[in-house]
Amino acid sequence: MTTHAAAAFTGTWHLLPEQCDYQLGRPPRSARYRLSYAKDGKLSIASEWLSANGKRYRAAFDGRADGAQYPYHSTPHADALSFESVSPTQLHSTTWHDGEEVQWSERELVDEDTLVIRMHGHLSDGRRYTNVGVYRRQAN
Repeated sequence: MTTHAAAAFTGTWHLLPEQCDYQLGRPPRSARYRLSYAKDGKLSIASEWLSANGKRYRAAFDGRADGAQYPYHSTPHADALSFESVSPTQLHSTTWHDGEEVQWSERELVDEDTLVIRMHGHLSDGRRYTNVGVYRRQAN
């Protein structure tokens, strides 16, 4: 990912719950998503959200957008994470557990202030699901 392409994703983003489309569960009541990209190529993502039932959650992860798997220890459901820059407006990530793909996300910059995140996963019966979140960039 070039510095220019990464710069387009950086910032703080706020979820627009009314525009979400979830196949698994219900969309959060609110969420904040922060993405930063360092000059050394490290990509960092931190998110916090208030679930539909009122419980607060946080998650953070980082790595380089080079497709390589990086250790991830924040959840028992995944042990590695990879990022891949697909285009200047597409950033994908995948989580792995014991070498198996668990979940993958496609981040798309629709315009400079709108980020759509499509999170895909597998249910225990093998069916796939997709949860779509729409985010608006926070003004500086």
